[in-house]
Amino acid sequence: MWNFFIVVLALCSSVAVYALTEEELKLQFTKLIMKCNKDSEVDMQELMQLQSYVVPTKTATKCVLACAYKAASVMNAEGLYDIDHAYKVAEMMKNGDEKRLTNAKKMADICVKVNDIKVSDGEKGCDRAALIFKCTVENAPKFGFKL
Repeated sequence: MWNFFIVVLALCSSVAVYALTEEELKLQFTKLIMKCNKDSEVDMQELMQLQSYVVPTKTATKCVLACAYKAASVMNAEGLYDIDHAYKVAEMMKNGDEKRLTNAKKMADICVKVNDIKVSDGEKGCDRAALIFKCTVENAPKFGFKL
């Protein structure tokens, strides 16, 4: 189900990746999304748009995404993409494949540029979460990561 989020978790999360299969990663991120959606109650149809790689435009959906990214350590408490954490997870996920590691770091280097974009909600991170989502959707296939 949440194929896109596999890429995000594989590159950026704090989930114990050694012990989780792809299906378990999907389930973990789905749980984060649902947990984050409890308070905002974003329409399921809107959440399903994320599965189709549609960048969210509604603030509530962006905020659910930001909540999940923060819970997965994709974003830090300041609402910024956490490049150091992305590098650490890329190292853990390389599985002996140096090209995979190189590509994960290149993608992180591209996506960290979202931190330079001025957003209206600061530490809340909702706008930046949408930018991270967009960057990942646009760049993952270029680096051999399947969406």
